[in-house]
Amino acid sequence: MPEEPVQAGIRSWVDSPLARPSTGPRVPEAIGAGFTHGDNGGYPVRGARGFEAGGPADLMAPCSVLAELTGQALEAGVARLTDDELVGVLRAARRVTSWQQAVELAVVAELAERRAAQPCGQGPKPSERVSAEVAAAMTLTSRTADAEVELAVGLARLESVATALRRGELDVARASVFVAELVGLDWLQASVLADRHVLAAAGRTTAQLRQLLRRAVLAEDPEALRRRQRAAHQDSRVETWSEGSGNGAIAGRELPADRTILADRHVRALARGLQADGMPGTLEQICAEVFLALLTGQSPESLLAAAGQHDAAEDPVAAQQPAAASPGPGWPRLAGPLGTVHLTMPLSTWLRMTDHPGEVAGHGVLDPWSCRSLAGVLVSRGGTRYCLTVTTAEGYPLGHACTSTPPPAPAQPGPGRAPPGGGRDATFPADVAAWASELTFDWLETGTCSHPREAKAYAPGSSLGHLIKVRNPTCTAPGCRRPAERCDIDHVVPYDQGGRTCECNLHPACRRHHRCKGSQGWRLEMPEPGLLAWRLPHGRTYVTRAEPYPI
Repeated sequence: MPEEPVQAGIRSWVDSPLARPSTGPRVPEAIGAGFTHGDNGGYPVRGARGFEAGGPADLMAPCSVLAELTGQALEAGVARLTDDELVGVLRAARRVTSWQQAVELAVVAELAERRAAQPCGQGPKPSERVSAEVAAAMTLTSRTADAEVELAVGLARLESVATALRRGELDVARASVFVAELVGLDWLQASVLADRHVLAAAGRTTAQLRQLLRRAVLAEDPEALRRRQRAAHQDSRVETWSEGSGNGAIAGRELPADRTILADRHVRALARGLQADGMPGTLEQICAEVFLALLTGQSPESLLAAAGQHDAAEDPVAAQQPAAASPGPGWPRLAGPLGTVHLTMPLSTWLRMTDHPGEVAGHGVLDPWSCRSLAGVLVSRGGTRYCLTVTTAEGYPLGHACTSTPPPAPAQPGPGRAPPGGGRDATFPADVAAWASELTFDWLETGTCSHPREAKAYAPGSSLGHLIKVRNPTCTAPGCRRPAERCDIDHVVPYDQGGRTCECNLHPACRRHHRCKGSQGWRLEMPEPGLLAWRLPHGRTYVTRAEPYPI
């Protein structure tokens, strides 16, 4: 029989035919990356049944019937299911779990409300009493019970989030992000932001959702976040604990964001220097050694000698080899913050015209006062590169330019809130406009690519590679947040199979997803520059597009 026509109308870019691979078998489902969905994205699926993509159990809201169906699938043996059906059962089980967790948290919230209504006199606080009850009833530690009560009470004031959890549209991890990020706002502000973003939450990982909500909080009430930071900073501490493996762990908690980022980059720069001079181990292992050396008063240079002695003790042959080279003149010293920090912030925030947040690659959203503080440190260092990206009103990149000349300093440098009257449409000062006018912009390709920067070789070159990472600042695989600076530049269609070294065929992929993409059953297409359609071995397709830049 002929295939049914695609439903008329395009509701969003996910529904666009661009979201479907142009070749190969028909994709059963094309959806934005995420664990839940409400329909089949506008593409009819003929003959869908059970837990197959678009089938009745795949689309069913959580209830006792769905719980019974997933249980029957398990009892009958999951080995009998197709890959597509396995994913359908997996997603259905998650919806049922969310439904039951909503029940659990609603019960805890009711118990907390009842204890709050009781007089406590000189005894423990109501929250302490209900936490003790929950801990006893569920065999939890006091800390775990405290977290359970806090989540239940916080969720009770966010009705839209609680409803989404009950319907299986969110899992408890995402619901926890809503509670944590909106805790500093009053009930009305928190409810409005929750209502506004709850539908977008299902298609985002917890890290992506946290970034979305933190930006929203900063736009709504930046002082709320500042108050939360100041209160939490009073609890700054260093914690140590035992790992499950028997090793130990140490961490600094509630530290200033800008100084934390600089400290991390400092450790990594020292580790890279040691690795270049022959210290064995992965970069992460060397970072851990540098971290401990700095905290115990040792010089990082001493780690090279220690590594050489260890090799000699473990391997008699190594003892006859030359010792590891001593640090050369180019090896990093302890003369200040080192390493590379990829800070992205609105130019208006740097100029103190607005208080819009920025972000740091590998860290996430950064509040405006920490952005200005961190940018001030970077400007004071030699060798810093400055990039200016022109975006659409929604924050998607259009053009990009780089320079070694820093932008003009803000009129009132230093921490503090931006003066009133600034905004997205505010006019930049004359010296800033003059600085920007001297830059040479490369304009990104959109829609049909005209291949203006196509390279004839396999490697894209530094300029084209930089533009690819500007367009897609993270790995393009569904849910992956690894910064593009730590990713490979991958050809969608392999170069040895005729793939172009061009914007329309290049994207950043972390090493794991780069290797997965070349595995059996994986398929990747780029319908237009920057828009990726990942078809996985279980047959479903997930469409990804870079998150917009902070504006």
